[in-house]
Amino acid sequence: MANELSNITQLIKAQLFPLRKILVFILGALCFLVTQVFTRVPLLGWLQGNPDFMLLAMSYQLLSGVLVAFTAGLFEESGRFIIKALALKPIRTGISEPVIFGLGHGLCEAVWIFITYWGSISIIQPSQLILPVLERSFAITIHVGFSVMIWNGFQLDQRLRYLLMAIVTHGLVDALIPLAGTLGLGALGLEAIVAGIAGLLVIYIFYSRRYYKEEVFNE
Repeated sequence: MANELSNITQLIKAQLFPLRKILVFILGALCFLVTQVFTRVPLLGWLQGNPDFMLLAMSYQLLSGVLVAFTAGLFEESGRFIIKALALKPIRTGISEPVIFGLGHGLCEAVWIFITYWGSISIIQPSQLILPVLERSFAITIHVGFSVMIWNGFQLDQRLRYLLMAIVTHGLVDALIPLAGTLGLGALGLEAIVAGIAGLLVIYIFYSRRYYKEEVFNE
């Protein structure tokens, strides 16, 4: 009887596995939409319509650019943290969960950028798409890395430490954009640094596998 119940449980897990992964992917996409499209982007748009804010931003362009970059880390990493804490149980999981979540987040961002800038994208030559496509590939990889970083906090029961780490790291990566001019970096130089960061996060993802349970039915 016990063996039969165990077999039924394993069968149910196997059947539910694809559905859970789809849910995780959708939640990753929703994380981007909620933290960026529905909150941060409108908030920044409202601030840009404020004369006092714009005067301050123009007076301290580099500082304001860095601060705006850090808001991306604050919003997005807090969103990942909240969704993991409230919507994705159990706390201990397999490494595939943050990877799929990050893919959902990053791919949703790529689609949103594609739709938003379609007017400009549609008139450029195919050869000119190479750099933007590479940039998005690196960005998606980075989103996967940050998702794993947030999940590591839950796996190791050090949630706030890893949340802070993800926010700061994300902010520093985004701050490269306003800092590029000051550092004398062109588009290729900036992308080379982003590629290096993506590579380091891939190593971090593989290193983090030790913190996760082995996936037999991937859950």
